[in-house]
Amino acid sequence: MENLYEQLYEFISGLTIVDTHEHLPGREEDRPKETDVLGEYLTHYFSCDLVSAGLSKNDLERCRDASLPLAGRWRLVEPYWNAARHTGYGRSLDIAARELYGIEGISAATIEELNGRFVASRKPGHYQKTLKEKARIRTSLLDGFQPDKPCDRRFFTPVFRLDLYRGMFANGSASAYEKLNGVSPTGFDDWLEATEKTIGAALAAGCAALKIGDAYNRPLYYADTPRADAEAEYRRFRSGGKPDAFAFSENFQNYMTHFVLRLADERGMSVQIHTGLQEGNGNLLRNADPLLLNNLFLAYPNVVFDIFHMGYPFEHTLSALAKNFTNVHIDMCWAHIISPAASVSALYEWLDSVPANKISAFGGDYCFVDGVVGHSIIARQNVSRALAMKVRDGAFDIEQAKDIAQMLLIRNPERIFKLID
Repeated sequence: MENLYEQLYEFISGLTIVDTHEHLPGREEDRPKETDVLGEYLTHYFSCDLVSAGLSKNDLERCRDASLPLAGRWRLVEPYWNAARHTGYGRSLDIAARELYGIEGISAATIEELNGRFVASRKPGHYQKTLKEKARIRTSLLDGFQPDKPCDRRFFTPVFRLDLYRGMFANGSASAYEKLNGVSPTGFDDWLEATEKTIGAALAAGCAALKIGDAYNRPLYYADTPRADAEAEYRRFRSGGKPDAFAFSENFQNYMTHFVLRLADERGMSVQIHTGLQEGNGNLLRNADPLLLNNLFLAYPNVVFDIFHMGYPFEHTLSALAKNFTNVHIDMCWAHIISPAASVSALYEWLDSVPANKISAFGGDYCFVDGVVGHSIIARQNVSRALAMKVRDGAFDIEQAKDIAQMLLIRNPERIFKLID
């Protein structure tokens, strides 16, 4: 078994892969300037494990504050860091420190030297080193298309986030709309027309997919709502009501979600949807169950749905959905650092239950670039382990395993997002 794993890991480590999801600054020069290694590495993910371990949110903010002495901040965080360092989030950071800065393990003995090397690296060329040379990524799909601030296409392929146009916004949305479209919205038809034009412009600008991230704020069930109900809600909003972001009724959000899915259908655009665990500490996890999307899968059979984060902890549900629906695909972005063991187990199961062309095996899903390196290595290890177990079981031989690895990490996302040159 160990020899199988080593052979597969050596092969998979040499692949140049497709990254299905990132939140990185779209241009290297846009990376935060006033930070240090603790400030950046505690931006998200591992910080959630630290809070889960008992670090107060006030102390977390102090640990992130690069204007305070590094040694004192490390002493504050160290007990919780040591408690959480073996989670997927913690392991990813240790791998990044080793691969990028030659530091074996983040600790009291290494934090000052690591920070010095981190600060010295903050110059042009770090994206090339991390994303191309270390993580071996052909392109990363970047959440958050900005028409007035295009991302660096050497590293990224943009994805258009749909939140604004479907009502996931507060009173500032009208000004955001005006900035994007050059006009202030008046009637509901204006809103629909601008939505259609903007999605068309995103497609023309090279966006590979549309993105829905609503599971942080509402259940993922989108009823097929009559236009009249959505239009009435829109008129109330425009007449001077002051709804908060989610008092803008689900009727409006539901109608607009179906509207944009019809546009995606007409234009052949894939749709990425967040399911499963929400980043942060504390939320309504039931909102993010992929089973809530069942009606959309039925209503839009020609839309390719790319379902995020392996649905964790609903990965068995997602397995059944991907098996049952031609248009449902599994995306393991973020998954390998949420739970490396669950990722191996899920992939092992899916290769029994789901056609192998339905799974994309890696998306870094980081806000800071160093984390992508650690995550990419854990993902390659996990894919190697799952495939080695299948070879051991006699499901296929090692050459077939290598072919499946290329499907999971390259060919499937290339096809789903039309990245083939």
